[in-house]
Amino acid sequence: MKGFKGYLMVLGAAFFWGSSATGAKFLINHNVDTVVIVQARVTFTALILLPFLFFFRREALRIRLRDLWRFLLSGILGVAGANFTYYFTIKESTVATGILIQYTAPLLVLVYAVHAGEERFTAIKVGAALLSLFGCFLAVGAYDPRVLRITPIGLVTGLASVVCFAFLNVYTRKLLRMYPFWSVTFYSIAGASLFWLCVRPPWTLFPGNGAGYPWEGLFVLAIFSILIPHSLYFNGLRMVVPSRAIITSTMEPIVAITSAAIVLGEGLAGLQTVGAVLVVLAIVLLQVRREPGMALAQSPAQVDHGDD
Repeated sequence: MKGFKGYLMVLGAAFFWGSSATGAKFLINHNVDTVVIVQARVTFTALILLPFLFFFRREALRIRLRDLWRFLLSGILGVAGANFTYYFTIKESTVATGILIQYTAPLLVLVYAVHAGEERFTAIKVGAALLSLFGCFLAVGAYDPRVLRITPIGLVTGLASVVCFAFLNVYTRKLLRMYPFWSVTFYSIAGASLFWLCVRPPWTLFPGNGAGYPWEGLFVLAIFSILIPHSLYFNGLRMVVPSRAIITSTMEPIVAITSAAIVLGEGLAGLQTVGAVLVVLAIVLLQVRREPGMALAQSPAQVDHGDD
């Protein structure tokens, strides 16, 4: 039952990630800089989480100082790294190319997990990973040669986005063995926010006092693209092994193109619909044979910190 609940949480995260892509595109169309969007999302999320945890889950704010570097690594390489390299790749290529490159990450996660002895190699997982990748290929319209183009630097950042996305899945699972998911969620996002504040201080981002930026839109985007989905995804990783979680997350581009078709009036070709169906089939395929020991056992540290 926990495994099924974990899948639902990962699917929920994919839904919010995919639908929020339409919101981000709306802001970009209204001349909001991409860097502002990426930075504002994690910063606003950290500012929302801090008072919430302080008043309602204060125990989640208590971590061992010697583990602080782990959360900084998760935030910088995982959260900030995956976001920056993905968006930069899109800038140097196309949305379809960026998505297609990043969603080869499930194969990397699977290879690592099997090599490290953390997961078993099964034909079902390999088949689901390949099926979801092919589904994404069709869903983003990559069958059209005009869609797939990229610069040399874009290829480098694209490959980096694969590594960062894979790292986020694997390393988050390790942190969840040590701390409750609220601790992992907050400190990882806070680490990403701190990184961006060091790289691009707020006063360097905006002309004048920042007037003209749709702050309400950025705030709402932070909630629906970072706060809710990351909380769901990190919680889901407690119950689903990284390879299965990241394969399930390939539902994100399907939600993105569907919401864009509904909200922005963008077309949805027949082959894109086929691709969406294949991704759904890949997720269903993962349910054919459950993996024993997927849910993480509570460690004493988690119990002491009041984990759910």
